Amino acid sequence: MQQNKIHRIFIDNKISIGKNINIADETLNHIKNSLRIKNEDNILIFNGDGKEYLAKINYSTKEMVLNVMDVIRHNEVDTHEIILLQCISSIKSMNLTIQKSVELGISKIIPIISDRCQPGAYNKKKSNWEKIIISATEQSHGLFIADIDDATHFEEIVDNAKYNDYKKLCFHIDGRTITNSDKSGKKHIILIGPEGGFSDLEIKLLEKYNWSIIKLGDRVFRSETAAIVAQSTLRNY
Repeated sequence: MQQNKIHRIFIDNKISIGKNINIADETLNHIKNSLRIKNEDNILIFNGDGKEYLAKINYSTKEMVLNVMDVIRHNEVDTHEIILLQCISSIKSMNLTIQKSVELGISKIIPIISDRCQPGAYNKKKSNWEKIIISATEQSHGLFIADIDDATHFEEIVDNAKYNDYKKLCFHIDGRTITNSDKSGKKHIILIGPEGGFSDLEIKLLEKYNWSIIKLGDRVFRSETAAIVAQSTLRNY
């Protein structure tokens, strides 16, 4: 069986082998009308529990039913946890950052309201960001769904004791070169600035609360590029 020839869909249901799943209208419309999957076709499904299942489509009733047949893959949670603090950038940049971070295996994303970030009704954007996370997880064959928090103000996160056991790295052009010590360990929280960069006051706050300020070479990256490069550097891709 070639998995790349079978559609792969996130299902927000409990999944058990040998059990049938009734599908909600939005997912049904996506499967039947957007993907045009036919009756009795096979489909790969997952719900974020670390497993991927083979199921068969059944349109024989008014509601579509998935007949769950077998577990295809099973992975444990990645022991290297990376949390991305992304200062909110333009819509296009933020969407791309979230998409690519999920493809790279990010554990959690926290949108950050900083001095120079894009204005807007941040938490109204969260539902769209959640959809991007699901779509990117489907595409990249991920088995876990990354968390995304409500937007948080810069000052509230940089001194949050909850993250004291994480290596705290801020990526900024005026920082020092990254070391093997920075990359070691299994718990990182990384901070990426918006298009306008960090203010002087924000840099002083980071230094006050013992964040390591790191540069990614001598080039000035776009916000979304910096997020991708930083994660790739820590994961040694």
